[in-house]
Amino acid sequence: MVLSLLPLLKPFNRAVSAVAPALAGRLAFRAFCTPLRPKSRAGRGPATKPASARLAGAARVSVPYPCGSVSAHVFEPGAAEAGVPRASVILLHGWTGEAAFMSAFVQPLLRAGFRVVTFDLPAHGESTGIELNLPIGVASLAAVARAFAPIHAIVAHSFGGSIALAALAGTVPAQPRVSAARLAMIAPPSSMAQVARGFGAAFGLGGRGQAAMEARIHNVAGVPVTAFEGRDQLALFGRPSLVVHCRDDKEVAFSHAQALAQAGPFVRIEAMQGLGHRRILQSRQVAAIVADFVAGRADAQPAQTQPCNSRRTTASIASTPSGESFRQGR
Repeated sequence: MVLSLLPLLKPFNRAVSAVAPALAGRLAFRAFCTPLRPKSRAGRGPATKPASARLAGAARVSVPYPCGSVSAHVFEPGAAEAGVPRASVILLHGWTGEAAFMSAFVQPLLRAGFRVVTFDLPAHGESTGIELNLPIGVASLAAVARAFAPIHAIVAHSFGGSIALAALAGTVPAQPRVSAARLAMIAPPSSMAQVARGFGAAFGLGGRGQAAMEARIHNVAGVPVTAFEGRDQLALFGRPSLVVHCRDDKEVAFSHAQALAQAGPFVRIEAMQGLGHRRILQSRQVAAIVADFVAGRADAQPAQTQPCNSRRTTASIASTPSGESFRQGR
């Protein structure tokens, strides 16, 4: 559902939530899981064409998963040693994104010697489907991980980070747990319960309607929405993790990064400024930071002052709440 339409429908949804909460919960859940997919690629923003061009050198692969297939782009580095499989890095875009949006990370990771795989999530880009939720997203990621194993790292943006966390922590009972050595997330939400309740408020759900929507999430996922708390899932993963987040992100507040940092000392935050929620994906500085982290080149470097548009911080100082609010970002 287009979020700009929610204020117009809110009175109607509030009335339905009061008299038929189960129906309101089902309608809200369907809207919550239905991304806006453009009917054609014509008329996309000016930044999309250069990003798409950076996918031109990839091999196109269709990867089947239980609900359909996803369209993947595979970049191979230089010649590998005979009989030794290349470790892969999977790039995972966010809600209403597509594989091309992650293309700035491709060349730095190729230069580091990794195979790079970026794919359109279900109901996005060239992949099949009309709905995306965490179980579907985890199923598609697990299929891609099997196809291009071994997986060294996952680099994920926004809602893609929520999918990666659920996959790495094994949160969805019906889906296999994905294995990777490292995780880098750019502007991820820290709590799907918070996301769902923010959406429910914007949709116009009352208390009973919200409860019905969360019951539907429980039925589909096999676990309650509270199982998808990023800090807890990241603690279960327990391996080197990087969170790159912009302090002026208006879709997913910086406080989400601070919450994720509470998972443990293995989490590092790179705080940026002036790049928002989506422009951050086109930053060469961010791409270099992520590539250095994935390759392990930054592990032994001491903390130091960063350029004026970023600041490195540790989990200990990042755990202080900022008070910023979440604004319907996924």
